[in-house]
Amino acid sequence: MLFNFTSKSFDLLEGLEENNEKEWYSEHKEDFEAYLRAPFSEVLEHASGRLADKDIPLVGSAKTMFRQNRDVRFSKDKSPYKTQISGLMTPSGTKSEKSGLIYLQLDSDGGMLACGFYQFKASELAPIRDRMIEKPKEFSKVLKDLDKAGLSLSNEDKLKTMPRGYDEYSDHEYADYIKLKSLIAQTTLPKSAWLKGDILDRLVEYAIGCGSLLTFCNAARK
Repeated sequence: MLFNFTSKSFDLLEGLEENNEKEWYSEHKEDFEAYLRAPFSEVLEHASGRLADKDIPLVGSAKTMFRQNRDVRFSKDKSPYKTQISGLMTPSGTKSEKSGLIYLQLDSDGGMLACGFYQFKASELAPIRDRMIEKPKEFSKVLKDLDKAGLSLSNEDKLKTMPRGYDEYSDHEYADYIKLKSLIAQTTLPKSAWLKGDILDRLVEYAIGCGSLLTFCNAARK
């Protein structure tokens, strides 16, 4: 399905990277809406319809997109605007979500998709870690389903040692996963995904591929 993503969409993102200032953005704001933000929200809305009858329905819209303006109050980088377009798909259809979600990003290089649970507190991770130990066959299915979809859990956000209270499981088959502070499966998106119109199919296929991960973790946290 074609959306209004064109070469101009990427020209605008590159232009903002080079001219991250209010005057430049104000001059191009209408084009940002027409060639970036509006079609991005349409992708989220159409994906919501395609996922409505799946085991874990996920909802996204303009309401789950992030603002272009940056919060610079506590940042050394005072650039006023984000140089990417981004948004979420969540069970509640809001950004205030503690369940598993999908993050979609469009940037000058193409973008990315990420699914799962990002930087949870130890207390929030505990039930998920416990379920890995108590339901190893279920977690094995999560890993196999991710692998079948060409995905895997990122180990970038990982403790060097076992988390507090889990030392006795240091030899567990899933010890490396118990150390994770984020349970995220991510993949990059090429520019062609947006320009050729297959971003919707990619997003839906990706969401389905992450279904077991979301089901497993959400069940643990109930």
